[in-house]
Amino acid sequence: MSKVTIYSNGIVHCSVCVHDAEMSRKEIEAEVNRQNPSGISLWTISSEKCFADGSSNPKPCECEPERLHYLMVC
Repeated sequence: MSKVTIYSNGIVHCSVCVHDAEMSRKEIEAEVNRQNPSGISLWTISSEKCFADGSSNPKPCECEPERLHYLMVC
């Protein structure tokens, strides 16, 4: 089972839930690119400091607080 779930996917942005808070940025990016190749460029964790609602990147998962959500861009 994957340690990353893509829960929102767009053309140049996606949001993911990381089940293992110990995963490195590099591991998260590699897993998202493996699961969901964009066809444009590689997915990376956004350098933006917040999601559209103003929350931090990463932010705690609303359902499972030990998990983290990340905003990805390509």
